[in-house]
Amino acid sequence: MNYRKLKVQEVGTDTYIDYEANYQRVPCACAYHPSHDVCAVSYDNGKIRLYSTYNDTLQLIKEFTCHSQCIFAIAWISDRLLCATSGDQTTVIYDIETGAEIDLLRGHTMSVRSVSKLHYSTYVLATGGRDSIINIYDRRYTKKQGALYPISSIVCAHISSTALQKSARKDTRSVTAVEFQDEQNLYSCACADSALKVWDLRYTYSRLNINHMPKPKRMFCVPIDDVKLINRLAGFSDMKMDSNRTTLFANCTNSKIYQFDLHESAYSTTTTPKISSYNGHRVG
Repeated sequence: MNYRKLKVQEVGTDTYIDYEANYQRVPCACAYHPSHDVCAVSYDNGKIRLYSTYNDTLQLIKEFTCHSQCIFAIAWISDRLLCATSGDQTTVIYDIETGAEIDLLRGHTMSVRSVSKLHYSTYVLATGGRDSIINIYDRRYTKKQGALYPISSIVCAHISSTALQKSARKDTRSVTAVEFQDEQNLYSCACADSALKVWDLRYTYSRLNINHMPKPKRMFCVPIDDVKLINRLAGFSDMKMDSNRTTLFANCTNSKIYQFDLHESAYSTTTTPKISSYNGHRVG
């Protein structure tokens, strides 16, 4: 990522949060406050800045350090709590009013690239990492040695058994985004996997086993014609659901945004899922 500007875009207007001459850091992620005109922006030096987006004159409200390395993803847990994932293999929840660390989440063996909370809960979280592991946490559980550990994990979420057999080095496919649809269904995507996967959280997924890889409940794939056009493996850099949790937008590395209909009737065994696509931007 070479850009040092964050664009705050509205219909008809563009506003840039520009970098200062003495603060030449790359913004890596942003998240809007659930109820106020505040945008949190994370940087490659482990810092988070809070900006007021109330009017065209953007104002820096607060800055604090969360991690020692790059912060890849951030998410608001509540009005005061902000969650940040990092290259240091941990996820931290901070109180933005006091700057105090509330919870430390461990369980990944590589960089933590994505985080999502169950939309009607402040306790249940999911993270995805470069290790191709998805971890589920419940903040109500007792901490061990000062940290929270997963109550459930999906190992090798986006690695095929063929890839593992071909190489002793695990062909890790970084989990770039996770999204809760509800307490039972979790969606995930990866940078080198053309399939969005749906995981049934009522099921206890087995640990790594070449003969028994974790099997998702359902998959949504990039149309085969689009994959053929770029002549390489397509993956996803991010995805988001609408407020009703019935439509999913996924940003693909082939420079298209795909829209998936998540209604049960849309992906029954007798029908083809409805997929729309949008382009005009460039990924990569």
